[in-house]
Amino acid sequence: MASSLVRGKYVIRKVTGPDSAEVVSDGALFQRDGEIVEVGDYERLRANHPDVEVIGSPRYVVMPGLVNDHFHVGLTPFQLGAPDLPLDLWGLVTMGRAYARRLDPYLDQLYGAVQMIESGTTTVQAIHGSNRGARPMNPEAADRAITAFQESGMRVSYCPSVADQNSLVSLGTEAGFAATLPPELAERFTSFMAASYRPVEETIEAFEEISERWGNRYERVRLTLAPSNVHRCSDELLVAFRELANKHKTGIHIHLQESIYQKLEGLRAWNKTPLQHLNDLGFLGPDVVCGHSVWVTDEDIEVMAATGTNVCHNASSNLRISSGIAPIGKLLQKGIRVAIGSDEAGINDDKDLLQEMRLVQKIHKAPGVETAPPTSYQVFQMATENGAYASWFGDRVGTLEPGKRADVVLLSLDSIEEPYLDPEVSIVDAVVHRGTKWDVHTVLVDGEVVMRDRKLTKIDKEGLYRELKEVLNRPKTDYQIEMRDMTDQLMPYLRRFYEGTIPEGMTPHTIYNASR
Repeated sequence: MASSLVRGKYVIRKVTGPDSAEVVSDGALFQRDGEIVEVGDYERLRANHPDVEVIGSPRYVVMPGLVNDHFHVGLTPFQLGAPDLPLDLWGLVTMGRAYARRLDPYLDQLYGAVQMIESGTTTVQAIHGSNRGARPMNPEAADRAITAFQESGMRVSYCPSVADQNSLVSLGTEAGFAATLPPELAERFTSFMAASYRPVEETIEAFEEISERWGNRYERVRLTLAPSNVHRCSDELLVAFRELANKHKTGIHIHLQESIYQKLEGLRAWNKTPLQHLNDLGFLGPDVVCGHSVWVTDEDIEVMAATGTNVCHNASSNLRISSGIAPIGKLLQKGIRVAIGSDEAGINDDKDLLQEMRLVQKIHKAPGVETAPPTSYQVFQMATENGAYASWFGDRVGTLEPGKRADVVLLSLDSIEEPYLDPEVSIVDAVVHRGTKWDVHTVLVDGEVVMRDRKLTKIDKEGLYRELKEVLNRPKTDYQIEMRDMTDQLMPYLRRFYEGTIPEGMTPHTIYNASR
């Protein structure tokens, strides 16, 4: 692999505090074989390395590649015909209208990679689930998904997701829901859901098979664990995954208290929140990331801080499917590390982490002078260094420092600074407030250019789009028709199952306005 100098008007090395960062003006980084060797003044580095390629100019910001710490699919459920609904209904409609398509994981994840690279994301935590009825942690699906990211040039933390109970119902059990259905529909629903639940031993065997194929063998691939959600996993499975993470010295990413019903289920099942139940199991720790964490309590936050547990904030997703707003300000005040993810889709129905950063920076600005929303520096750190840590690449990427890998984004300053930007505005503030995916000019991973002048170098985007159109425009299969029919029949019963279950008087963390 060749050496190069990556040059910019500003080089954002790393965030150093809530209102500070190390920034080199008129700087560059020198990378050799994908490793950052030195970061400093451009003219000095150029004099020391006169023969290497120079990438960039004074019209760019050089910054660490962004890290999407919570990603599932490339084609969004909305694209595949599933409308936005409250999460606990949305799971059913996506199952019937989107996931029933059984799209090839290679095509789907490659499409996601296109969107992420084009918006400056170089590393992704891919929380990937198998189709209903398929083997849990399907090694064949893992091969297809990881291969897609390898061919794209991206860095991937592959996180096979699994559940062994109640994966559709967030409050109560699937057996309890089935009891509200007409007998024929209940049998149809129960037998279909049971096909995805396998013994814990079989799940562990599948992970070991994936690990044998991909674990610690490739620079740009890591394996992590993803028990789907607390109520969707038996205690036996959760404990087994805790032991599996210890054995493989890897991380765990678990959905936690994403919706109010998931919190209520903890109170019903264990007389405590799901987070506190995980703590009782000895599950939590610095290697655990709790995705969403919208409905955590103040006591939960204290437990997270005491155990070193991390959070991934998915602001767009939580808004789109009526989950709420996570108490990020309180988490930061307690020193809890927070990363950012796009989940199924961002506010623009894409995977644009620059847009996600801006939403995170704005959404926590509750009325009044007493509130302390995240600063631009904190949000930038969430999308870089914190995301790298949470996706198990913290020793490799997230900052631009000697010894780290050269995962770098060049962001054009044309629309950020033109026609005018006060010189006292910090470049970190400017990127978070004004940067867009259209400003992403060049992207490097391990020093390799994967996008130059907004042209992907490793993916045939036009060919991929043609293949996706061909596959998705085919007539619906009998399975797809059957799935849509079943889920359409189930929807009114599922809605009634949740109606009237939210108790009055629950005090939110964030209050925007009052009715009186």
